[in-house]
Amino acid sequence: MKNILFSISIFTITSCSVSNYYQVYTTVADGNKSKNDNILFEDNNCIVSYNLWEEGGNIGFKLLNKTSADLTIDLTRSFFVMNGVANSYFQGRTFSNSTSNSSTISTSYYPTSPYWSVNKVAGTSTNSYATSFTEQPVKIIPAGTSIIISNFLISNERYLNCDLPVFPYSAKRVKTLPFNKANSPFVFSNILTYVANGDTNRTENKFFVSEITNYPEKEVVFSTYKSPCGTPLSHSRKVFKKPSPEKFYLHYSSK
Repeated sequence: MKNILFSISIFTITSCSVSNYYQVYTTVADGNKSKNDNILFEDNNCIVSYNLWEEGGNIGFKLLNKTSADLTIDLTRSFFVMNGVANSYFQGRTFSNSTSNSSTISTSYYPTSPYWSVNKVAGTSTNSYATSFTEQPVKIIPAGTSIIISNFLISNERYLNCDLPVFPYSAKRVKTLPFNKANSPFVFSNILTYVANGDTNRTENKFFVSEITNYPEKEVVFSTYKSPCGTPLSHSRKVFKKPSPEKFYLHYSSK
């Protein structure tokens, strides 16, 4: 009877526990080069750099103007394309910023008292300011400077495949699915249209997912009691073991 109760207790603890997993995507970029943890695409006028490593995959980019004059990117003619579906970088959105300033006001008064005591009554005054601006269809980049544009994620849903174990609880159960450009489930690119030295140019930065792997958390992250600067911490923090600019991930759990 004791053995039965012990078994039930173990089952209950196991079934109620939550395990964390990561689906990691590896990509291949056409005609690129890597430098300082960035994927680079370069032509005579500009350098476009990427670092995809983020939850869902950050397809945002930094555009550096190599010329000696202003460079203008046309967002109405620039697109994030996923599996043949184009999404415009110009959304026509309106953004709002609000700030508030609080100050304390002290008021003194003298009651009719032979001691002329001073009493102060404090109050708070708050002033709020709001500004709004509308997204511009073009952005101007001065010579030798860069801008960052980020509107889209590559994917926010896990890839499901019968040959890919969903909950590989150990390294022995980890399996990687390989793909080429023809059969990849994710083929994507940024099409960018810009004007430099009076000429209109269009460039396309192409990627495809070449591998997908599901990992248990311990294979992807580790805990450390040190800060990024190496100083000791009172509580542990989780750090990715091998972040990479050509990879991205989705976190999920068994519950």
